[in-house]
Amino acid sequence: MDWLKNLVKSLPLDTISEYIAELVIWWSHLVKDVPDNDLPFLAYVGASILVLLLLIFVVRVIPRPIGGMLWVLAVAVLLTPGDTLTGAGQIAPAVAGVAHSALMGDMSGAISAFLPILAVFIVLLFVGAIWQILRGVIEVNITKAKEKTRIQEQKRLLEEADKNAQKS
Repeated sequence: MDWLKNLVKSLPLDTISEYIAELVIWWSHLVKDVPDNDLPFLAYVGASILVLLLLIFVVRVIPRPIGGMLWVLAVAVLLTPGDTLTGAGQIAPAVAGVAHSALMGDMSGAISAFLPILAVFIVLLFVGAIWQILRGVIEVNITKAKEKTRIQEQKRLLEEADKNAQKS
């Protein structure tokens, strides 16, 4: 439990709460002219983005691969679209369909509602893996270029030192 205490101590909670207060004020000004029918969707998307931004602070403390997978899981759970179960073709978070089906005891419905979340999770993990591979290749190329530049500079300095030694 020491890691949890260290996590809480390392988070700038006062700064985070000030930012959240400013965000709530900004959000209220932003949505004051939004129709009532669109407000729940915008509130959900805004809250999801806020949760994901706050999760970045937690992910920084967790080891890199696990933190990245946790963030990808949160994105998949929060932002995967689903059906409202009304048959009207409205969009709702897929996790709401999973929760509704599980609470109603319909496990096959819960599993079928969970499949889009799982698909998004797998795709995001794949994109993350590609990103890490590309990042590794870029870092290796940058390191090689720096090393090559350093070697060329040392070679130039040695040649200048040889020329100066021959002149004397």
